[in-house]
Amino acid sequence: MAAGWAGVVAGIITLLSIISLATGVSIVGASVWSLLDAALFAVVAWRVWHGSRAWAVTGLALYSLEVIYGVITHPPGVGILTFIVLLALINGVRGTFSLHKYEEMRKQQAMMQAQPQPMAFQAAAPQSYMPTTSVPPPPPPEPPK
Repeated sequence: MAAGWAGVVAGIITLLSIISLATGVSIVGASVWSLLDAALFAVVAWRVWHGSRAWAVTGLALYSLEVIYGVITHPPGVGILTFIVLLALINGVRGTFSLHKYEEMRKQQAMMQAQPQPMAFQAAAPQSYMPTTSVPPPPPPEPPK
């Protein structure tokens, strides 16, 4: 989900940058440098989709810095979409770290199953012993005294 939201952010930034460049009017501070920002979010989306922890953290940090910059330069600068994207990116960081933990656990389980299990010690049975499923006969009666 975080990859999808990073892709949405990249798309919105690209759209605003292109409109700003075409009309000559700066929309929410969008400029030519915003295209670089959009490209970074596209890379974040692609790498988070493939489970990269580093890019998930990078995307969260980049978006957090942009929100802080937006609040400083264009108050209030924070809407409901900002919180939704921020929560999605936080969960993306959590998800990528959990994914790697899960994969490591699966590798350890696979190694444990691949190792030969030690054989339990079994005493050698005498040659004349033959197991049976029948009920043993009752003991012989005691002789009279």
